[in-house]
Amino acid sequence: MVLRDLALRWRLPLLWFWAACFPVLAFLYWSPDTAPPTGIGDWDFGLDKPIHAGTHGFMVLIPALLIGGRWRAFVIGLGFATAITLEFGQLYVPGRSFEVLDIVANVTGALLGWWVAVRLREL
Repeated sequence: MVLRDLALRWRLPLLWFWAACFPVLAFLYWSPDTAPPTGIGDWDFGLDKPIHAGTHGFMVLIPALLIGGRWRAFVIGLGFATAITLEFGQLYVPGRSFEVLDIVANVTGALLGWWVAVRLREL
């Protein structure tokens, strides 16, 4: 109950922050040679897929927690559509590559974000 009260108190700033993430994600996905670090120095930890999953989990978790009614389904669908569309857009960006496993990671993260939101709403 405390988490829900806190989320409702910060609802508007969280939703603005969430909405601001869309252009940032589009920029990061579609900018040539812009890839998140997946390691430290010469050590590569293979964090690419967890970063994809976490990002798209967040993009579904926030609206699934804070928006009600029919709009919830719309914004959750928007999160899933974003998870797929951004990856396909990389087909047309020099220096970027399309990977089916990235789509799998994106959709898995979005599903996990939705599942966590459903569980949190039950509290």
